[in-house]
Amino acid sequence: MTPTYDLAVNLPLRTDVAAALGHAVAKTAIAVEDLGYPDPAGALAVRRSIAGWLRRVGGHGAVDPSRIALTLGARHALRLALLQARAPNGVLLVEDHTYQGVRALADAMGLRCVDVGMDGQGMRPDALALAAERNGATVVYVQPTLHNPTTATMPLSRRMDIAAVAEALGLTLIEGDVYGPLAWHGRDAVPPFAVLAPERTLHAGGVGKILGPGLRVGWLLHPDAPTCALTAVTMQCEHDGIPTLWPSIVGRWMDDGTAEALLETLALTMAERNATARRILGPELVTHGSSLHAWLPCADPVATEERLLAHRVRIAASRGFVSADRQPAGIRLALGAEEDSARLEKALRLVAQVL
Repeated sequence: MTPTYDLAVNLPLRTDVAAALGHAVAKTAIAVEDLGYPDPAGALAVRRSIAGWLRRVGGHGAVDPSRIALTLGARHALRLALLQARAPNGVLLVEDHTYQGVRALADAMGLRCVDVGMDGQGMRPDALALAAERNGATVVYVQPTLHNPTTATMPLSRRMDIAAVAEALGLTLIEGDVYGPLAWHGRDAVPPFAVLAPERTLHAGGVGKILGPGLRVGWLLHPDAPTCALTAVTMQCEHDGIPTLWPSIVGRWMDDGTAEALLETLALTMAERNATARRILGPELVTHGSSLHAWLPCADPVATEERLLAHRVRIAASRGFVSADRQPAGIRLALGAEEDSARLEKALRLVAQVL
């Protein structure tokens, strides 16, 4: 049976963005230069716009645009970061529940993910040190803000402890930060690792979770300009640079306030949706401010997922967040894929019924 309700795909609300994009495309003049080969690192004007966005809504200070490479979305940025980091022994340290896309990337690149224990504040520093020493690992993928799938957000003290371990053991941190603006907007603001440990952090971000993944606008912030130049060489070999239209529109929106207005609308609406989810599913549900997703601990997530499918509700594949030899501790519920709030509420009530 084809699922009727989508609580699986972690999408932002897109109706307002689509309308704004239609107007923007109609008013965008295409220059002859736009049809030539682009700068492999991305147009400098767009990278300047991203630098300003990171400062205003990402918790960064002043960012040198020469440290930013434009990418085809945040997942592409993660792949480039993994190439740049060159994990020894083919080992990548990850949270014991983590973004399924990074596990897929690691597998495709011949890397072995080694799980690092978590608690309610995210990755544990003691578990990180132990895993790094046992496995001879030097590369860590970490999501400090609105962690996918659990929504855990590290407080400053935890981030400082993780940064101290990274410094002591010479670790490279690959920071996945696509949800950060939603937390920053809510004043739940803690600096990213790119600020706390800039010399050892590759910071992957994008607008996919704010404006929509179909725009394919992401970036990789490097420790310095020479490292970024190496990534640009890789991208030139791969595809001769990023197409110019969508990044130019997104950059313009970052400069003129459109992107922040859309972020504000999204954040307010997602706060309402998180409140609705808590009301329907109870205190066991783990939510966080304006997060696009919620985390529901349960005894048998795989069976729960199958029962929900029978009730025409699709959730994220809970097994995708953990290693193959491990049982997930819960299910992720995406709160933005259903544009219509009444449909979302109906889906959440079906979840409550199944549980």
